[in-house]
Amino acid sequence: MEVRGRRPKGRRSRLRAGTLHTRKADPGGNGMDEELQQTGGEVGVPPPHETRHSRRRFLLIGGAVVAGVAGIVELFRLKGSGVDVTGGAAQSVQNMFSSFPINAVEHIPTRTWSDWTLKVDGLVAKPLTLDAAGWQALPRFDETADFHCVEGWSVSGVRWGGVTPATILKQAKARPEGSYLVFHAYTGEYVDSLPIGLALDPQTVLADTMDGAPLPAKHGGPLRLIVPKQLGYKSVKWVTRIEVTDKPVQGFWEQRGYPSNAPI
Repeated sequence: MEVRGRRPKGRRSRLRAGTLHTRKADPGGNGMDEELQQTGGEVGVPPPHETRHSRRRFLLIGGAVVAGVAGIVELFRLKGSGVDVTGGAAQSVQNMFSSFPINAVEHIPTRTWSDWTLKVDGLVAKPLTLDAAGWQALPRFDETADFHCVEGWSVSGVRWGGVTPATILKQAKARPEGSYLVFHAYTGEYVDSLPIGLALDPQTVLADTMDGAPLPAKHGGPLRLIVPKQLGYKSVKWVTRIEVTDKPVQGFWEQRGYPSNAPI
């Protein structure tokens, strides 16, 4: 989802902490008692985020600011005429300057874990359908890592909590010929795949919390993929299905010219 323009060069993902444990968290935010781990600072206190921009990103922001000023002028003109308007260029500029910009190609769903399920199928011996209770029973994994977008911005020190794909595939008993994981988003419009080696990398996680709180819908909640070793468009939001296959699929942005491998 986090994608527009060319990918930046010379970015490295910093993994600050990764902890696998069996304490359970309520992804819906009810009675959460999980102790998230981090390096430095107090436990449970979210680290401050720093959003860094490349030179190209600043040029894009400059152009957006000009458009935003024009948009604000137009907004006041329309409001003065009694027309109801929301969003527009001013909102886009505000998003660019936020601590964690939001991009999406799907409508943001409003569902929570109370009516969310994760389906695991394809080349597996034991297909799974995990509801909130099944998800909470899985061992937890927490890490702090930087997030890099193809647009040229990065967010440092994001704390993610969730369950590793490796944990899920162990339960589903992936078959030996399964060499890729395909991640399907809520509406079915957004899809992407990872080689199984990258999907099972120790840093890759299916996250349901961000900075110690339930993952906000705008950031992919209630469940999203996080792949710190790849640019953000590989980290599929609103994951509802994991399909084990013997070949990759051409993802949403790969169909539009982006590479299937997007290393930091």
